[in-house]
Amino acid sequence: MPGADRVLPAGLTARQLVRDMGPALMRLVIEGPAADDPLSAVTIHAPGEPGELEPGAVVLGVGVTTDRALLDLIAAMGRVGAGVLAVKGPVPAGSVVAGCPVAVIEVNPEASWMHVAATIREYLLDYSRAQIRPDGGTGELFRLANTIRASIGGPVTIEDRSSALLAWSAGQDKADSSRIETILGRAVQHRWLTALRERGAFEQLHASADPVYVDSIAPGQLPRVAIAVRAGADILGYVWAAVSELPGEDRLRELRRFAPVVALHLSTIRAETTHARHERRELAAAVLGGSADRAGARRLRLGTGPVCVLAAAARMREDNGAGPDTGHSAGLGAGQDAGTDASEAAELRRFEDAMELYLAAVHPRSVTVAKTGAVYALVGWPAGTAAPLDSSLRLARDFLGRSPRAGDYVVAVGGPAESVEQVARVRPGVDAALRALRQPACPDPAVRTVDDAMLSILLLQLVDAADSLGLPQTTGALRRLREHDGGDGVLTTTLAAYLDAAGVTEVAADALRIHVNTMRYRLRRIREVAGLDFADADAVLLAQLQLRVDALRTARG
Repeated sequence: MPGADRVLPAGLTARQLVRDMGPALMRLVIEGPAADDPLSAVTIHAPGEPGELEPGAVVLGVGVTTDRALLDLIAAMGRVGAGVLAVKGPVPAGSVVAGCPVAVIEVNPEASWMHVAATIREYLLDYSRAQIRPDGGTGELFRLANTIRASIGGPVTIEDRSSALLAWSAGQDKADSSRIETILGRAVQHRWLTALRERGAFEQLHASADPVYVDSIAPGQLPRVAIAVRAGADILGYVWAAVSELPGEDRLRELRRFAPVVALHLSTIRAETTHARHERRELAAAVLGGSADRAGARRLRLGTGPVCVLAAAARMREDNGAGPDTGHSAGLGAGQDAGTDASEAAELRRFEDAMELYLAAVHPRSVTVAKTGAVYALVGWPAGTAAPLDSSLRLARDFLGRSPRAGDYVVAVGGPAESVEQVARVRPGVDAALRALRQPACPDPAVRTVDDAMLSILLLQLVDAADSLGLPQTTGALRRLREHDGGDGVLTTTLAAYLDAAGVTEVAADALRIHVNTMRYRLRRIREVAGLDFADADAVLLAQLQLRVDALRTARG
């Protein structure tokens, strides 16, 4: 059986990575000194957002498209001993790469950087696990796919029940365009799935324990032979082989023989993945709650450097009637409706999965966990990182910008905590910021630090204090003005615009679309009716705070 007697190398090398991934995804175009050195990490290095360069890392040169940018990155890698660089093809030729001190991998320009980063990271994790146990993991699936290829005589893919790609064999460059698209997209593309369903391929696979032959589904596409991978009556996935013709019975028999072996691996991967994710999420929840001991916190593998906290949730609807909640044990720390229905909870889980996948690809030193109504991410940074909060802010913005599930979500970013053990001290501020960002009255941007959201945080605290003490909504000059003018009267609206404009008459007039002389006349009327002295800083501050607090109450319903 594959892997039973193999001798493990010291670690995955760039040459092995390229060989296993195949030319459909990447190829080694420059064999630098580190091509055969063990790899230990993957880091993304984008213009303006440099990643951590360290020996043993595969550096993904995102956005490196010019000779100058390539030379600068190679020079930076040389200074720290990072020896493997991956860039989108075509790699600039000539003097740019002459005597290049690093190994350069050319990545298919159609591939997603997120997919490339996630694939490399999975491979590195599999090699780490293999040092402890001889079998299991997706890396073993790749070796199994190569063994099946040798038996069946055609390039092989192993896919899960939803046709997401788990592993593939070598020789994919001998296949066809649909197979290349599957590898680049990490899943069978929709139009090919539709064609297979129309042929009844999946119905046949689900109805039979034997291999199924599927003729070419489009011009230029090879036929396929496939078998469903089962655990009892449960279908775990499929093995697909691209072939030129219907294989002989001996080769079909080999494919039948391998199906239970693949099933064992898929069952193990599913169980291990579920258990590992559950354990990490429990640890993350304990860290957020301050109940994790030092050993437990270290098991999250976020490093010994600073840790930032991201908290995400959907904005509150104006009609949800959620009232303030000054605690933070329920996840949001405020405003969470206990009657959140199942569809909202399911959407939050999908959002959590999307954030987890994104961070796994672009910042592996992280962990996500969903609490009541919110998704948290703990993002670790190496010791000595210059601006971990700014870097975390960029991560959150990039995620919301890329995720189709982002919708009306907001993200609060706090920290950094000095270490993972100090995260619980940071969380209350992040909860308060998230609560503020969720308010319908809170303007964009959707991603802010605690400092950026400070005014909204303090205003909400004023709402809480006023409500708990039973204080009147208005007093003094503002009460007199509203008694004369009404809650939404012209003079009240004018006062709000004037205060929002920091007392600049012309700016307030523009906001109200009135002449500046009309604005001055209304201000005189406000002095006469309400007795508000605009030179009295305390009286003006009280009126402005009451107007802001009232706006929050109105928006919340």
